[in-house]
Amino acid sequence: MTTSHELVEFLTAVSGHQDADGASAAAAALAAEQFDAEVGVVVIGDALAAAIGLGAAIAPAAQLVQAPVGDEELELPGIGRCHLAIASWDGDRPGRLIVARHDAPFTADERNLLMGMARVLGLALRGVAALETERTLGAERERRARERLGLLASLRERHRLLEVLLDIQRSISHRKPLSDVLTAVTAGASGLLGGCPVALVLDDPLAPDRPIVASTTAGGERTESELAVVATAAARFGAAPNADGALAASVHINGARAGALVAMAPTGAAFDDAQLGMLDAFAEHASLALTDARTVEAMEEAFHDSLTGLPNRALFLDRVQHALDVAARRETELCVLFIDLDRFKSVNDSIGHAAGDELLRAVATRLSGCTRAADTAARFGGDEFAVLLEDDGRGLQPEMVAGRIIAAMRRPFQVEGKEIFIGATVGIAHAQGATLGPDELLRNADLAMYRAKKAGGNRVATYETAMHTALLARIELEADLRHALERGELSLVYQPVVELETGRPVGVEALARWMHPLRGPIPPLTFIPVAEEIGLIGAIGRWVLREACRQLAAWRRLCPELILNVNLSAVQLRDDRLARDVEQALQANGLPGSALTLEITESMLLSGDEDTAMRLLRLKALGLSIAVDDFGTGYSSLSYLKQFPVDALKIDKSFVDTVARSTEDSALARTIVELGRGMRLETIAEGIESVEQLEQLRNLDCHLGQGYHFSHPLGGAELTAYLEQTLDDQRRAA
Repeated sequence: MTTSHELVEFLTAVSGHQDADGASAAAAALAAEQFDAEVGVVVIGDALAAAIGLGAAIAPAAQLVQAPVGDEELELPGIGRCHLAIASWDGDRPGRLIVARHDAPFTADERNLLMGMARVLGLALRGVAALETERTLGAERERRARERLGLLASLRERHRLLEVLLDIQRSISHRKPLSDVLTAVTAGASGLLGGCPVALVLDDPLAPDRPIVASTTAGGERTESELAVVATAAARFGAAPNADGALAASVHINGARAGALVAMAPTGAAFDDAQLGMLDAFAEHASLALTDARTVEAMEEAFHDSLTGLPNRALFLDRVQHALDVAARRETELCVLFIDLDRFKSVNDSIGHAAGDELLRAVATRLSGCTRAADTAARFGGDEFAVLLEDDGRGLQPEMVAGRIIAAMRRPFQVEGKEIFIGATVGIAHAQGATLGPDELLRNADLAMYRAKKAGGNRVATYETAMHTALLARIELEADLRHALERGELSLVYQPVVELETGRPVGVEALARWMHPLRGPIPPLTFIPVAEEIGLIGAIGRWVLREACRQLAAWRRLCPELILNVNLSAVQLRDDRLARDVEQALQANGLPGSALTLEITESMLLSGDEDTAMRLLRLKALGLSIAVDDFGTGYSSLSYLKQFPVDALKIDKSFVDTVARSTEDSALARTIVELGRGMRLETIAEGIESVEQLEQLRNLDCHLGQGYHFSHPLGGAELTAYLEQTLDDQRRAA
């Protein structure tokens, strides 16, 4: 398996040589040793630069020099049939690093490691060439360096330069965030250099061949992505302008080179010595800021997650941008996986944050084990992770990677001697054939993850355009819902609850409705969950209580014993203000607590705890009743009904639908009625739609019910008329 540690060791070894021959020989020897190979060869251009294991043999050396990169086996004179691994690098001094061995073919991971070594060797050879140039031109450069700042075009430019640099110095001394200071450096340099694009490129110790573009200021003819690519290349060449018109000034941390500040001249233009002097001055201030910010550790904190050591969001997006640029040039694919852990919050809350941190470190280790060396795994904070997959010629297979991740997270974790179980949900977004930026690609993967999470979690989903359309519709729905109350778009309808034996109305259930001015009626199953998620359910719930209690007070003048049923959401039940809101609504309308029944779902009992029981007891202290809605769908045990202060069970419509078919089909409804009778709980049948259902429920001794057989939900005035008509009918019947 390829590791950054192996590449760093290789870089240290080859960079310790001051000439190309020494670096090449060290590279050939180290590569052969790393892969247990009989032969290690370095080719620069079309010439053999170094060889291990060939002795003085000319024929095999010539064959290896000419071997195409795609070759995997070769017959070498005097050596025999060998398995080959060949990796190349580009640049001013392109070349290849080749290893050959008898016993076994090279694995994909070994080839990836060799590719990294080749890139490192290419960088080292460029550094050697730069040193040779430095030695040749050293005296001349020293003379020019002393003169640069004296060549500024005018006193006004000097004054502007000093003002900008002074502001940067103040930012450093006031300990402003490092990212802000580095942004000020690139912006200041760009401003003094006529608005040309400027980038600060820093070496990444954990990935020597993938520098970090820490700060950019795009401008002129360069896009930000083009700037990042050119700046990364220019930073490796040193201070002399290259063919792209880029000028680089070295940046240091505690005297050690850490990267470069790079400026790009407009097409056809060139920098003069005065401008090079300015760039040097800004590079020096970038060095001061980096050194002051706790040196290398601060840079690691800026671009790596301190808990897991993985790249953070900023570095991940930088890697994605680089990958997009490479994919565009090579016409290859890439994709992003967004990972959210399932059940982590509840586990973290129960085991403590220290153990939660240990769990996240273990998650990061497993996540890295599910990816290739060429991939990038990152942590964004909390329990959110991401993976960048780049095409290495063998295809991406993101669904397979996602499956490995889900399987890995499903296995138990050992944390502080305990077995911890979590899971993972993964969203995938492809960049092939799309002109997307890193943020958009990540957003798409996040959207796909959200869709998978809504489907139950512990699964994978791939982004589709329809998801973005749905997101926009959801955002519009949220925005409209926030104004629905104040615009008077919400209303209440009421469905009667009747005695099954007599048909006498004994209560009404209040139901919220939303009439959107453009979309028309929006079902409660659509807008209530949205209200819960965006924190509006409390305000809507208080409005429902006040409006329904006001209406009930008027109806009780007709039916003095009429009861109001109001539904509660799980979010409302967790609100400590609920009991106060209920009490205020009752008092404001002169109603006793016995006039109100609050309906909760069976799932709220299943997920309840001691706090839930205490909140229900505080509500019961007001004299009201508690009913369990949709009973029978959540498989409650008797212990839940005994644990919580419940007064009534509402039989779910799915059981009422079948109650008249046969004795077997009515068994569940019968069981609930008998359970209620045994526990002294009232039973209310929901969704009664036919005479046959009504008769069977009467036979089962179910006392109360509601449904279309009696009445559809009605507005306030309509229900008033319904009550009056029912009372008249009963008086005439008497």
